[in-house]
Amino acid sequence: MGTMTSHSGEEIFGFSGPVAKGLAVTVLMAAVAVFLFSLPEQSYAWHGSRDLVRKLFFLPLLLSAVWFGGPGAVVSTAVVTLICGGAMVASGSGDLAAQIGEVGELGVFWMVGALAANFFEQQKKHIRSMEEANENTLVALASALDVREHGTGLHSQRVADYTLRLAEEMGIREKESLAVIGKGALLHDVGKIGVPDSILLKPEPLSESDWKVMRTHPEVGNRMLRKIGFLRDPAEIVLCHHEKVDGTGYPRGLKGEEIPLGARLFAVIDVYDALTTARPYHDASSHAAALEVLRAEAGKQFDPAVVDVFEKVPASVWQSIASRASGDA
Repeated sequence: MGTMTSHSGEEIFGFSGPVAKGLAVTVLMAAVAVFLFSLPEQSYAWHGSRDLVRKLFFLPLLLSAVWFGGPGAVVSTAVVTLICGGAMVASGSGDLAAQIGEVGELGVFWMVGALAANFFEQQKKHIRSMEEANENTLVALASALDVREHGTGLHSQRVADYTLRLAEEMGIREKESLAVIGKGALLHDVGKIGVPDSILLKPEPLSESDWKVMRTHPEVGNRMLRKIGFLRDPAEIVLCHHEKVDGTGYPRGLKGEEIPLGARLFAVIDVYDALTTARPYHDASSHAAALEVLRAEAGKQFDPAVVDVFEKVPASVWQSIASRASGDA
């Protein structure tokens, strides 16, 4: 499945991501430097203030270590060293003890930068390890549900990969948004845990009372997932994955853009996958035949804009994704 690593979407000075963070560090260092050089020179009364202002450089060093790790901390510490060195030369102190103290302060900058970078790199590795473990657990859960219902552990992984590709085709690039969509697609049927085997695995058509129970699975899945912090947003996709753009879906009868985009993407993918894979009750349809069904339901079951984008993707792309999900490629 595509990456689910969370990504901050904060915006600074009209920029986002690493560019925004780099600008924030640069502006902060520049502000401290201006403050430092604006203090009166050769003023005994302001000597202590210069020492205090130089301490403010620890803030951009720590931010660089948090955001950019070792390389960022080295660059920021080098810049701070140049600024502080220039300020020390400009002050022209002839006191040997003061000069030794100033050099020692520069050494402290390097020590803090190195320790902070190492600490936050270790924290990031720990977080990545936890995220990988969480993702593996989710995949295992989805596969177990597939084995129970379909006799295969591939359906949920395949539709998750399909949905992520469709999301990218729709112009979604933010890692956080893609992670939400991927998790929602992977866990779309988790609520079927609450559906008895006598209904879920029933070989003949379901009765009206059976369907009443079956249609509870989006709400059951939503209640399960929304209690978990990092699954709260995917839980909305799980809740809405059987809604239809004309308002005839369930459980809430949402219409059009009232339905989360991730659920509108998944709705197209879920039907496409159901049509193009062999099931006990039908043979696998061709890509072209599945497209005809999607076109016919555009504006009724599906968002027409999503169907249009899906149709522009060559069949070979979807086939390649299916092969990767099954381990054939």
